[in-house]
Amino acid sequence: MSQVLYRKYRPKDFSELVGQRHIVTAIPSSLKMGRVAHAYLFSGRRGVGKTSTDRLIAKGLNCLNKNKPCNECESCDKFNAGRAMNLIEIDAASNRSIDDIKELREGVRFAPAEGKYKVYIIDEVHQLSRDAFNALLKTLEEPPAHAVFILATTELDKVPATIISRTQHYDFHRPTVQQISGRLLDLAGRENIKMEKEAAHLIALAAEGSLRDAESILGQVIAVEDKQITKADVEIILGLPRREAARAMFAHIAQKDAPKALALIQDLSDNGYDLGYFSKLLMQYFRSAVFMKTDPALKKYIEDDFLPEEFECLATHLPAFTDADLSKGLNIIATNMQTFKKSSIPQLPLELTVIELINR
Repeated sequence: MSQVLYRKYRPKDFSELVGQRHIVTAIPSSLKMGRVAHAYLFSGRRGVGKTSTDRLIAKGLNCLNKNKPCNECESCDKFNAGRAMNLIEIDAASNRSIDDIKELREGVRFAPAEGKYKVYIIDEVHQLSRDAFNALLKTLEEPPAHAVFILATTELDKVPATIISRTQHYDFHRPTVQQISGRLLDLAGRENIKMEKEAAHLIALAAEGSLRDAESILGQVIAVEDKQITKADVEIILGLPRREAARAMFAHIAQKDAPKALALIQDLSDNGYDLGYFSKLLMQYFRSAVFMKTDPALKKYIEDDFLPEEFECLATHLPAFTDADLSKGLNIIATNMQTFKKSSIPQLPLELTVIELINR
């Protein structure tokens, strides 16, 4: 069975991390100078590179060529092949009790069988119990010289301040759509597949800031289209509404054309498109309209989210909305999106949303 893309092309060097310039600048330098923290804490949304960075640090610490990592020495080869004995990964979601941490503390006492450091990665650390956190705190206060802890979390607010204070904390940024689409085009090239820039852009938008999700979606598309990938291919394979439909809907709402708006919803439903995702696209239009209505200079903060023709649509129909219309519209969409899973008629929440938006 072939590897999924995000594992096959997991970064082997810090320079391959996407959208984390502050990490790429700080951590490799500290490794080369031998200024290694005994504990790191990585926070950020899922799929942005926390686990990849964990493993790069572990590989760099044990690299036989000055903590690079070099990807040439025996130690780096073992890490790349998944055979490193001194990398211990723990999922706190399923190993969250005090007994699990006590077991970890027992293992920490022993020096690594090979290499210089034993590296303990605790993923989703916020899920540890209170007693487990207390037990972990004692280890972080007085760790043996051969041990390095890397804690990762998607919910920093649930990590005790006492734990945070014992670590070197890095917050991972959400990669931009442009950065994600660039990575996708690179991966497609490595797989000898031609992909339209618009197709990569659409996948990046659908991933909502998660590089791992974007790479998973690309793998899903490649399983069907392995020679050339177009924007239309992505929409069909993922069951996404065509972005042209979202553009048309925004125009219908601006023009208060209820018959055309309702007919468009029926067409989307008949063709099996995800109406919940379509509502997200519509919300994106209203949010961007708020930015552009407030100050055209704010366009730079949303230009990753739209294609040129979509910005044209926004600019054309923006005069039809007041500031209050747009604010109310966002609230209507956000509220009605909560009812999608509860509705016995799939298209009803979207129909009600559009009628409310038109009767603003």
